[in-house]
Amino acid sequence: MSMSIYLGCIVRTLYPEVEKAVNEVLNRIGVSFEEPKGASCCAPLGLFSLSKDAWLRINERNMRLFQSNVLTACDNCFASLSDAFRIISEKNGVKVPEVKPFGKFMLEVLGEKEHGLSFKGLRCAVQHSCHLLRPNRDIDNAEDPRIVKSVLGRLGYFSIPYEGELDCCGGLLFEETISKMIVRRKTDELEKSGADCVVTTCSHCMHQLRRVSRLPVLHLAQLSALSMGANPREIGIPDTLLRRIVNL
Repeated sequence: MSMSIYLGCIVRTLYPEVEKAVNEVLNRIGVSFEEPKGASCCAPLGLFSLSKDAWLRINERNMRLFQSNVLTACDNCFASLSDAFRIISEKNGVKVPEVKPFGKFMLEVLGEKEHGLSFKGLRCAVQHSCHLLRPNRDIDNAEDPRIVKSVLGRLGYFSIPYEGELDCCGGLLFEETISKMIVRRKTDELEKSGADCVVTTCSHCMHQLRRVSRLPVLHLAQLSALSMGANPREIGIPDTLLRRIVNL
């Protein structure tokens, strides 16, 4: 299997540990990959709302750089690329690459068997990405999302339910006062859940929650890489979780 990876601007600039984790996972499961040189920002919500034509032109250019199907590390990137590619395909009648979010990719790779090392039991509260819950994208069940929880279970982790689990983190709201109110309410519920950490597949959710959460906020790729034997410090697993794992 060979894939093009699209990490997105936030991962590349703010979260090198997530980039390292994605690379570790792909290497350890034997998937060859490349990151196309010259790929630009996918121009999600912000630019799309200003100019649909500019958004489509940017992603048509990105599309020509991909030599195979595309794996995204951020669900906002997945939404922008896949929506744009669908419109381009319908408009021009051309075959476009399939765009796959990291969580769905992992679920397909792992299959029905459990994987992982000898440790088990880390309690994870999932921050579900709004971009994967929209029914028109046909990725996950909007009312009972299972993808991230299923991957965590097969890697040996526990998923902890909590009040407001399906609520947005407010990360893409332009009104700062409302955005802060939403994320504080969300983190309050996360911290009351009894979880050891928060897990998401969207870098915007990571950025929003990390600003206020007292719980570690991780990308699913980090826990996937950890369970496959990656060096925890290289993939950004905090000492608080490492101590939790040692004590299990």
